[in-house]
Amino acid sequence: MCQPTSYMAWDRLYARYNRAHSMELRQLRYFVAVAEELNFSRAAGRIYMSQPALSQQIRKLELELGVSLFDRNGARIVLTEAGTSLLQGARRVLVEVEQTTRAAREAGGAERSHLSVGFPEYANHTPVADILETFQRRYPYVDLEEHEMFTLQQTLQQVEELKNGNLDVGFLISPISDEDLATQHILDIELVAALPEKHPLANRSGLALRELANERIILFSRRFHPYCYDYVVQCCNNAGFEPDVVQRKEPQLYSGATTYRMVSSGVGVAIVARPLVQTSRLPGVVFKPLREPAPVLELAATWRREDRSPNLRAFLEVVREFAPAETRVESTGSHG
Repeated sequence: MCQPTSYMAWDRLYARYNRAHSMELRQLRYFVAVAEELNFSRAAGRIYMSQPALSQQIRKLELELGVSLFDRNGARIVLTEAGTSLLQGARRVLVEVEQTTRAAREAGGAERSHLSVGFPEYANHTPVADILETFQRRYPYVDLEEHEMFTLQQTLQQVEELKNGNLDVGFLISPISDEDLATQHILDIELVAALPEKHPLANRSGLALRELANERIILFSRRFHPYCYDYVVQCCNNAGFEPDVVQRKEPQLYSGATTYRMVSSGVGVAIVARPLVQTSRLPGVVFKPLREPAPVLELAATWRREDRSPNLRAFLEVVREFAPAETRVESTGSHG
């Protein structure tokens, strides 16, 4: 059976390199980082290397292969045909080496065999689901423990679960005010209005936030997530009004379903995350986009900064594949 053209091109490149050199995996890792970021600065930050040193390593690899891997046009770079072929093969080699090495370490008792990840239920309708599926497919021998959170309280407890070691990674709303934790932006979550279906504004295609000025706004207690609470209130202030907040009290658990029942019964309107809308089929509630501009919250992957475990490192590589290109450098999570 003939190999696909891309594999044949990769094999030719590999053969040319191997005639005079032994393949260095670190060079492949450097190349993959630059090829995926298409930016030397971001790639250098991703692999904790200086930009000049990274550029030098890529030049060295091109000289040894005898081909150009990137077209460099000012600040913008693109893969050449040879670079595209090498990227496919390099990814295949690195995954196989990683799987083989980790399996050997695990068999010898030298490697932790599981990774514990927490995420809110609505994240199933975001790139988080793709991250989890990709990691499971790429590292089938790692026991991926998924902890799905169905209430706001559970979601917020991820910070403590991370710090005490019960979770290795958590997906939650950023910023996180803890220098012990690092974050990687995943996506902006648009906030939308949840209205009773017979509300006067229910037939509108979208709403300006100021149109909710005379409504009672259902929110969770501020103590559960001061940043989110203050952000929504500030958005209302910026739209020209002070919200009349119907604040949920303990011991009630804040969940999307409970909020929607309150909306349906006429207690007030709610401002909720768009991914939650996709999970809701509750009769009596309609959802409307907010404009001028749409308020957004940031969903981020979060982990212990000092954790250098191979399982976490592998998971974060997958995370960065799905993160927006302009944010693929680890942030500090130091503000709140």
